[in-house]
Amino acid sequence: MGGLAFQSLTVQALLLRSQSRYAAHPIETAILHHRSEAEDHGAEGDGCFGFKQAEGHYRTGAQGLRLSEIPQLPRNIRELSRLGAADRAGRKALRKWAEAGGHVFDEATFFRNWEEQGKRGGAEHQVFHDQESGRWFKRLYHGVNHSTLGDYLVRMRLHAVLFPETAYRLEGFTINAKSKELATVVSQPHIEVDTTRPLVTKAETDDLMAGMGFAPVQLIHNGVQDDGYFAYLNPVSGVLAHDLHDENVVRIPGTEELAVIDPYISLARAGTWTAIKLAEIGFPPPPDDPRP
Repeated sequence: MGGLAFQSLTVQALLLRSQSRYAAHPIETAILHHRSEAEDHGAEGDGCFGFKQAEGHYRTGAQGLRLSEIPQLPRNIRELSRLGAADRAGRKALRKWAEAGGHVFDEATFFRNWEEQGKRGGAEHQVFHDQESGRWFKRLYHGVNHSTLGDYLVRMRLHAVLFPETAYRLEGFTINAKSKELATVVSQPHIEVDTTRPLVTKAETDDLMAGMGFAPVQLIHNGVQDDGYFAYLNPVSGVLAHDLHDENVVRIPGTEELAVIDPYISLARAGTWTAIKLAEIGFPPPPDDPRP
């Protein structure tokens, strides 16, 4: 998918959003901002296969519904459930691209490796470690925070720019033979963690994120304001990075460097989970970027 196609998708998305219709806000401006601030950044993929290309095909499907089928921009957490039709259309377009381009990761192979290693994983991913490559392979089986697959692909793109040392790589998609259900498979380099020193403190994480232009914010969870300050907002780009607790921010052996392993990263614009959560603590959503 070339630059002109992405520009067309961006124009269409901003037009739909100006009519209060749902379309994921393009992240190109945010990425350019953080690339300009970073000393280094991770790759989004090689050639015609990577997170950027996958997100483009997803957006083509999600934005390709008839206008009457496109939901209104969500205004609260409950209304995020409206996005199911757009997510299904995006997944369908992504599945066609994956099948046509040979980007299918054999589902049986993934499950065999996963089961042999004790079915490791968490709330989002099923995980196994590949000894030969030294990478952790992760299959997305559940989206957290009411996220669509498009939100997940955006998160992977932002991660590559913000935390290049732990950047993910798109490995492909499993497609179930019967249901045709599509699931993303990514991999991440193994990060050796220094367990001989104390856990990373909040002050250290604050300093790390401040150097990248982020400030801590306290989100509300289940009616209670978070006292852990595990969320950080960049006021210029509107990017929120959260879940930066001491299991996701770790020390690298033999250095004073810290690595951020598995944060949740998202863009605050009207209609997103991030904007809704920030509004709960008094932050208005940043305006949409101007049309290119």
